[in-house]
Amino acid sequence: MVVEFLMWLTLFASITIAFSTFLLEAIIHDSTAYDMEFLWNHQYTLEELHLDR
Repeated sequence: MVVEFLMWLTLFASITIAFSTFLLEAIIHDSTAYDMEFLWNHQYTLEELHLDR
């Protein structure tokens, strides 16, 4: 009974971590391009906005 509970808990934790990682990667990689295109209309470079890595 305890082993089955731990297996379900591990499965739920794995799904939650995978979703969180995917969401974080999507936000990090897409937000800068979105900001540059729609908010700033490519008026500035990443260095001017202090966004260079």
